[in-house]
Amino acid sequence: MAPTDPQTSGKDAARTRQALLDAAQEIFSIHGYADAGVRQITARAGVNMALVSRYFGSKERLFEEALRDILGTRPIVEAERVDFGRSMVELLLDRSETHVVALPIIMMASGDPKARAIVERVLMEMVYEPLSRWFGPDEGAVRAARFMIVSAGMTLYSRLYPLDVLVPVAAPSLRAWLIDQFQILAE
Repeated sequence: MAPTDPQTSGKDAARTRQALLDAAQEIFSIHGYADAGVRQITARAGVNMALVSRYFGSKERLFEEALRDILGTRPIVEAERVDFGRSMVELLLDRSETHVVALPIIMMASGDPKARAIVERVLMEMVYEPLSRWFGPDEGAVRAARFMIVSAGMTLYSRLYPLDVLVPVAAPSLRAWLIDQFQILAE
């Protein structure tokens, strides 16, 4: 038997872990935390159920890692302030197949106390606090809250309960208003 190449097995482990995260994001966004099963997630990922335990330890930890995987503020805090509004609207209205949105996962988790506690903690740590710092000391927390409120509403009504003025394409006047609202936050 040939020895296992550590580089190859490391790449396989990373691919398997990411496949589980991707599948979990999809399943949690459709079924919510309580109704999503590890069996469904592993079937979607095409891997053995035991790998959830190996890579994450539990469904709870998989949920948290799946949420963390899509919640990063990097695209937000790396946006140019001068074009912040336009960048955020494009990011939030991206309807490509590969663009996973956290809001359905967040909303579907609200009915389960464990999942809700995870969402609250992760949102504060990964979105609210970094945005508060990025927006700056003068009302940074208020601006971060405004960002979260507007982006949540925008995502809600473009993804879960689509309004005809947002989907399939945002009406020009609504798009301009959204860009202005986000731009005000960065100034």
